[in-house]
Amino acid sequence: MKIALIGLGTTGKIVAEFLVKEQALSVVLCRKNSPDAGKDLSEILHRPYMAVPVETIDNLEETLVKYKPDVLIDFSSPSFLRENLTTLARCNVNVVTAVTGYTQMDIKRAKVLARKQKFGVVFAPNITRGVNVMLLMAQIAAILQPDYDFQVIDENHRNKKDSPSGTAEKIATAIMKGLGKRSDEDELVPIHSIRAGDITGRHKVLACGLYDQIEITHTAFSRKAYAEGAYKAACFILGKTGLYEMKDVYGLGNYTCAKERFGDATELPLSNAYA
Repeated sequence: MKIALIGLGTTGKIVAEFLVKEQALSVVLCRKNSPDAGKDLSEILHRPYMAVPVETIDNLEETLVKYKPDVLIDFSSPSFLRENLTTLARCNVNVVTAVTGYTQMDIKRAKVLARKQKFGVVFAPNITRGVNVMLLMAQIAAILQPDYDFQVIDENHRNKKDSPSGTAEKIATAIMKGLGKRSDEDELVPIHSIRAGDITGRHKVLACGLYDQIEITHTAFSRKAYAEGAYKAACFILGKTGLYEMKDVYGLGNYTCAKERFGDATELPLSNAYA
């Protein structure tokens, strides 16, 4: 498998190193007029020569034809996919995007294009396995304790642009579904965002009753967790068509909870936590 990568921020550089070790990275893409254009990746990461060129997206289609990546991993910004999804589809390059900030219209457009052009896209704002397990746990807590007050705390590094994070919003949606409420209702689950220092990523669910409190926390100790998740998603989407999420990558899409264990014979599909 040959992978192209765009987005060499703090996390993107760690992803790049991870992909090099997996012998999967064939080219790194950068913005027009980037000072990194024309360099070898080793010059940017301050490593021995890697033979991974850095190319601008000025002539994206020409670059994709030249390096023939199977999958592109995106750690840049929503604008890249908005502007270049059609080109990627035309070149038959599947996509894993770990970017947050997409609109519902962006996702709908990708779904339609993936179906028409027969290529694959993974939308992965919640890219680690631990976060995906946390989504299920949060919904289960809401199912079992619907009379509790739920809050989400979203902690990330000072340079993270979106606040709240896409992951925090996913967690809040999972709780809302567990409570049997729509995400467009007035009483949304409150999200408290903290942007400070170099916090790698921590999300916490507080479920508070009158006499006790439940806490569900996911903490990323290293950005390698994101790199590992991105690579796993790339392996998953290789050769597939259609739109997917990380729940599909980790095999959590069909996870169900038998509500009869808690006094009701109805099965609840927890895959809807990823709406």
